[in-house]
Amino acid sequence: MKNFTLPRYFVFLLAILVASCDTNLDMSSIQHTPKLVVNSFVNSDDYFSVQVSSTIPINDTNPPKMIENAIVTVNDGATTATLTYDLSVQKYLATFKPIPGKVYTIRVESGNFSTASGTLTIPNRVVSAKSTWKDKTGFDSLGFETGTLTCHIADPASDRNYYEINLYRFDDFTQEWLIMPPNTTDPFLNENGIKTDIGGLLIDDRSFNGSSKQFDFITSYGSAGIQYKYLVEVRSLSDDYYRYLQSLANYKAQGGIFSDPSPVYSNITNGRGICAGAAIQKDTIQ
Repeated sequence: MKNFTLPRYFVFLLAILVASCDTNLDMSSIQHTPKLVVNSFVNSDDYFSVQVSSTIPINDTNPPKMIENAIVTVNDGATTATLTYDLSVQKYLATFKPIPGKVYTIRVESGNFSTASGTLTIPNRVVSAKSTWKDKTGFDSLGFETGTLTCHIADPASDRNYYEINLYRFDDFTQEWLIMPPNTTDPFLNENGIKTDIGGLLIDDRSFNGSSKQFDFITSYGSAGIQYKYLVEVRSLSDDYYRYLQSLANYKAQGGIFSDPSPVYSNITNGRGICAGAAIQKDTIQ
C-alpha cells in the first residue's frame, strides 16, 4: 500500500513564507535572524523521525533547504538516542518506535544556529468498533445510488481527546489510496468538524466525552458496477498536534487581501516548527 500521508511540514514552511503576503512591507526595515525549523510527526506504528531546515527571509522565493549535518537527539527520560540522516526521505531516523504515554524531548544542534528543542507525547490508542460500509442507502442529486461509511470512536472519559478522521478509497487504475471528501449529513460534524490540509476532519470530544460516537459519511457505490475498497483512518492526536492542525485551518480560512493571517502554531524552543504525536486506528473495508 502506498504512503498516502502528505508531508505536513511543507505546509508549515509554506505558511511561514506567505504569512505576510497580503500586507505591503518595507523589506529594508526587516532584520532576518535565521532559526532552525524542526518538524517531527510521529506515531507508534512508525520509527521516530525528525526533519530539519531553517527559516528564510519572507522575500526569498527559493524553498528552504534541508539541513543534513545537524546533531539530532531524542531523549525518553531514561536514554538518549542520536538519529541518523537518511537522504532518501530527507529526515533523521531512529531505530525505535515511540511508545504511547512517554514524553520525548527532541534536541537539534547545527552550526551557528541556536540549539532548538521540543517535546511530544503520543496519546494512548483508542480501541473502537470496526468501521463498516453499506451500499444502496440513498441517492445523490443525479439519482445515483450512494452508500454509507460508518466509523466509531470509543472516547475515554479520563482526558480531553482530539481526533482526525481521514477517508480513502482505493483506485484500481492507479493502484493507490485517494483521499475522499468527508461528505456527511451529521449535524455535529457539519457544525464542529474542521477540514484539515489533506481533506480530513478535525474534531474534539467536548460533546461526547466518555461515550461511544458513530459518524456516518456518504459514499458513491462504485464505478461501472465495481465496488470501491475503503480505508478509514482515525487518529488520536496530542494537544500540540490538534492545535497545529487547527491553526493551519484557521490560517487558510482567515487569509485574504483585507485580513491578517492567523499564526501557525509552533512548540519549538529557539526555533520554529512542530513536534507532535498521534495514535492511529485503520480499518480497511472491501
